[in-house]
Amino acid sequence: MHYSSTTQKIAYFFLFFLSFTLSWAQPKVNIAQLKAKFPDEEMAYVNRSEKVSIEIVDKALQIEVLHQEDRVFLDERASVWADERIYFSDAFQEIKDLEAISYIPEKAGFKRTPVTNFKTERPSPGGGIFFDDMQVKKFTFPGAKQGGIGSVSYRERIKNPYMLTGFIFGNYVPVLNSEFSVTFPSSVKVSYKTYGDMKGILFKQSSQNGQTTYTWKAQNVKPSPLETESPSLRHYVPQVFLFIESYTIDGQTTEVLGNVQKLFNYYKSLVKDLNKTPSPQLQALADSLTRGKSELDKIKSVYYWVQDHVKYIAFEEGLGGFVPRQAADVCQKRYGDCKDMASLTSTLLNLSGVPSYLVWIGTRDIPYRYAENPSMSVDNHMIAAVKYKGEWQFLDATDDRIDFGLPTSHIQGKEALIMTSEDKYEIVPVPIATPLQNFKRDSIILSIDGKTLKGKGMLSFEGLWKTAVKSAVQYRSENQKDEYYKSLLSRGSNKSALEQRTVLGLNQRNVPVVFDYTFRVPDYVQEAAGELFINPHLTRPWADKRQENNRKNDWKHEFTHAEETITTLPIPQGYEVSYLPTNVSFSNPDFGFKLSYEQKNGQIIVRSNLNLNTLLVKKTSFPEWNKMVAALNEAYSEVISLKKK
Repeated sequence: MHYSSTTQKIAYFFLFFLSFTLSWAQPKVNIAQLKAKFPDEEMAYVNRSEKVSIEIVDKALQIEVLHQEDRVFLDERASVWADERIYFSDAFQEIKDLEAISYIPEKAGFKRTPVTNFKTERPSPGGGIFFDDMQVKKFTFPGAKQGGIGSVSYRERIKNPYMLTGFIFGNYVPVLNSEFSVTFPSSVKVSYKTYGDMKGILFKQSSQNGQTTYTWKAQNVKPSPLETESPSLRHYVPQVFLFIESYTIDGQTTEVLGNVQKLFNYYKSLVKDLNKTPSPQLQALADSLTRGKSELDKIKSVYYWVQDHVKYIAFEEGLGGFVPRQAADVCQKRYGDCKDMASLTSTLLNLSGVPSYLVWIGTRDIPYRYAENPSMSVDNHMIAAVKYKGEWQFLDATDDRIDFGLPTSHIQGKEALIMTSEDKYEIVPVPIATPLQNFKRDSIILSIDGKTLKGKGMLSFEGLWKTAVKSAVQYRSENQKDEYYKSLLSRGSNKSALEQRTVLGLNQRNVPVVFDYTFRVPDYVQEAAGELFINPHLTRPWADKRQENNRKNDWKHEFTHAEETITTLPIPQGYEVSYLPTNVSFSNPDFGFKLSYEQKNGQIIVRSNLNLNTLLVKKTSFPEWNKMVAALNEAYSEVISLKKK
């Protein structure tokens, strides 16, 4: 959906007490005090304010938001933060009265320099996969340097009441002062919901001249650190969601939002004319794909055909960002976005006699459930679904690398809003693929040639792990693929040489991706006093995954997984085992490993099994995780010794 720059882009803003009043007044800033308090911060937010005004004007609903932001640049890297972006869509928003002032520090105070160069452009491609109809207003605070201040103010007119969102109080660093308010007349019914820890955020309700105002104020909101492999900001910070439930003009009441039923009512209004009269060509295609097949094969045939023959392109205008195209048009043009692919997939299946349904769903970076935030902010994606043998199966054709039966990684665990009929819906959780579905196995047979260790391996990937490998090579050149394969199949040390490799299943469905490979590692076998020493752990999963004590956020994973390595070393003729490490294991409900050593039929067999059973390793689990990593690294250092008979 559409957000202002303050909620869409990531910024590093920290705050401390500043004794000045903006609104274009001459500011007073104690930079020395700020730098002493926050020596590592590059800039600070002083104020963040959004004031929503809802009125009935000329027998029409009018929504305006006054945005005001003040920031101070704290070091010489100020120019990095001098660029500002305000994102909007002409179809749903109007940006007006935009003013920006740069206060440039001088010996006698500040030089007040208004911004005069505003540009309106389309942003670079990218972002979400549901809606891509955005424009951006760009400007730069002139003369930005340490001790300087940038202030911006503008009004946003929201043209569609369904697009009213809310306010995020936090950021990736603390915010000194933030304020959010909404004012509305008695003819408009407004409700709100909160999300996250609202402790310390003051709420006030007041009434004057027939107008009601809700106001939230916060000071010194704690930062949400920006860290890799973390859930999005919205998972951590306090938020307020606004809903216009209804408004009345001349005695006629119009219902808008406020609960899941109202949200569904709006969504179904967007698809009420969709695929009412499918074309004969579409029926012919459905027949050719599914004639004479079982229900399961019908589903797979349609799903895979859409994956293979419709190119994903996300470019929309106005409500086209929310309304799927007719299936016949998508089929003819052979391109579309997620909702267009959902339209085509569900229509082809229905024409084949397999009931299929449209689904609205949010990706994992959106934390809300439908009951928590029944608005258009709760989902950003659209797919199709079928019920096969009593279980819902979710068909996301935007990922052409995934097999039927697996949810795409970015919707696992999310709630799906399934339109089961023109008037009914179900909210169903998308399953999380189990570790054994996302399985990696490496089977290696070793041999010793002097100091060189030779190996023949078979490395296989299943489930979402297979999808990740296919994704990694999909758009690489042949040379880039070769480098990726060498890295993937490197064993033992940096001297490892990949001698041969064959890749199987890369362009097939419902089978693992398998690498058949041979390698050699010079100078790997150590010899002393007539004994041979070999470390059998040629790969060391998780060895470098210790979580630092200063990490603040939980640790996010794309999918659960299990991996197994089976290493077989035939005992060389004339040798016997003089030392075999003891078995070791670590068990936790969310993760664990087992390492075992066995001497059998003239061979040493080493088995390593690792399991990650969660998509999110909580910070509270980091001590246990690090304990496991320490145990793993100790186990990885063990060697097998062989002596001459």
